[in-house]
Amino acid sequence: MTAKETDSRGQLEDIFRHVTNDRLDDAELLCRDALLQNEKDINVLGIFGAILLKKNELIEAEKILQSVNELEPAFAKPHEDLGLLYLNQNKPEAAVACFERATALDANQASAFRGLSTALQQCGRQDEAQASLKKYLALSPTHDSIAQARLLHADGESKHAESICEDILKREPENTSALRMLAIIASDDEQHVVAEGLLRRIIKLTPDSIGAIRELGRFLAERSRFPEAIDLLEQAEKLDASNAQLQLMLGDMYLVVGRTSDALRSYEKCLELSPDEPMALLGRGHMLRITGDRDEAEASYRRCISVNPEIGSTWWSISSLHGYHASDEEVAQIQAQIDAASPNTESEVAFRFALARAFERRDDYESAWQQYELANTAKRRLVSYDPVEIEVRHSKMTKVFTAEFCRQLQATDATGRAPIFILGMPRSGSTLIEQILASHSLVEGAGELPYIIMMSAIDKNRPDRTQYPEMIAELDAARLVGLGKSYLYHASTHCSEDTPYFTDKMPANYSHVGFIHSILPNARIIDTRRDPLATCVANYRYLFASGKNQSYDLMELAEYYLQYVQIMDHWDAVLPGIVMRVQYEEVVNDLESQVRKVLDFCGLEFEQDCLEFYKSDRVVNTASSEQVRQPIYKSGVDYHKNYDSHLDVLREILAPIL
Repeated sequence: MTAKETDSRGQLEDIFRHVTNDRLDDAELLCRDALLQNEKDINVLGIFGAILLKKNELIEAEKILQSVNELEPAFAKPHEDLGLLYLNQNKPEAAVACFERATALDANQASAFRGLSTALQQCGRQDEAQASLKKYLALSPTHDSIAQARLLHADGESKHAESICEDILKREPENTSALRMLAIIASDDEQHVVAEGLLRRIIKLTPDSIGAIRELGRFLAERSRFPEAIDLLEQAEKLDASNAQLQLMLGDMYLVVGRTSDALRSYEKCLELSPDEPMALLGRGHMLRITGDRDEAEASYRRCISVNPEIGSTWWSISSLHGYHASDEEVAQIQAQIDAASPNTESEVAFRFALARAFERRDDYESAWQQYELANTAKRRLVSYDPVEIEVRHSKMTKVFTAEFCRQLQATDATGRAPIFILGMPRSGSTLIEQILASHSLVEGAGELPYIIMMSAIDKNRPDRTQYPEMIAELDAARLVGLGKSYLYHASTHCSEDTPYFTDKMPANYSHVGFIHSILPNARIIDTRRDPLATCVANYRYLFASGKNQSYDLMELAEYYLQYVQIMDHWDAVLPGIVMRVQYEEVVNDLESQVRKVLDFCGLEFEQDCLEFYKSDRVVNTASSEQVRQPIYKSGVDYHKNYDSHLDVLREILAPIL
């Protein structure tokens, strides 16, 4: 082999490696460099055309593939790729001719028969399409088996699907598609250790596969193992820092653990690589918003809308910016998207919430409420919420956590560091209290942490079916201390160790006050309250990123509020003095007095910065991020009265506490 041939082969291997690892931009550049040296290199031209096709650059791809077919008409793959291109252009007749040429040149090319079957079907030639499909299946039994396993799993026949994958692995032990399918099945069956092992095996078989690494990273993140997921993705970044989707995923991970500057950097790296990536523009907007750069956040949202106006969450994000007023043209755009959106979808929901905000800014509260009703009704159809489940859970709590039980069952202090739990109903002023506390020199705000709720699922799959909270009765002091340390370990990934106190403002922790006190007896617990009608209306007017599924039906929302009040009354009875109640309206009317009470409850000396909380430059990643960057204002206290004529259902259900 000559030196020139060796170089050419090395170039091809580099190109193939980049394509295999989804680095299409790099592969394209290598192709262009190679073609500068030899513009008629058939092998490079063929793969170049395929790369352009994958990138959906159809005009140049067609030109390249046609030139390959002219230079080497006996080369089957470019004919197939050209057929795929014509399918993408909705030219099935032209596609048929290309696929027929490809299958004539290589009768063992399974994918060409699959493409031919699709093209013939689109031409209405059903019998011929079926014949081509049979040839494809005969040539690709493994692919067909994986597809069958996927369908069986979707239909709830996981055991059958698992059996098919295991049969494939007996023939092909390194078939990553079968391994991936088994991982999905194991994960859905909550066999998480098995699923993780399979995903790690895939990475071992394909160590340079960014896709496989991202898959394991996503798996770990879904289980709130964010530090491990981030470490994994950072290793992948060293393999390929030019993968836009990897940067996007890293940005999302950094956001969750509060590494705001890292998240912003990753989103911006993604945008350098893929300037029109809408989810990176959206993520960048969120980062700028929570760091206080409101104008730049709006600019990023606007750019996202210009790239893809069909993403409803972008319209909601920009419409919910403090001081944002949608123009008549923008209102018309939102309405047009609603008209075009499929009914009862996340997009329709977000567009309607955005339109409601636009009407509010025009003081057209009747039109706004109409949109809120339509939006919440559509959202309720999309979420899972069982009010009976809440009632049953609280009933179990009251039976387990009696006054006697709480006196006897308590861990010793797990650590010298004390968390401050801020809990209650969403939109009740908890972010304001967190911002006040986090302005203190000894306190760090960690945001809404999921770990108490996660830990309440300990030993979920016990053979005797004993679950939380009943199983707490079986835990000795050592196990309770261990749980306290486990919580503090996970929480430490969201904050530094420079301060002796940190806040956790997960609202739903109100259900778990007894558990919190059992494993972290030195924790401070603050329950934030706001007028019940104001709270419920504020929830109904807000599209939450996730959770809070009780918020999308007024009756369910009011009943949930009653359940919240009842369980908090129970905690007051069995753990007297453990929970401090802070009333939002009192904070607004007498800030200094209330701040001093909160600090005293937490064992903290008064600091003036706590009164000037709005000057803090800390990151605030909640719905109230902009409000807490301003001094206290009273205009929002009675905002719900704009909708007074629509609140009868709330007043009726909430009558016992109003």
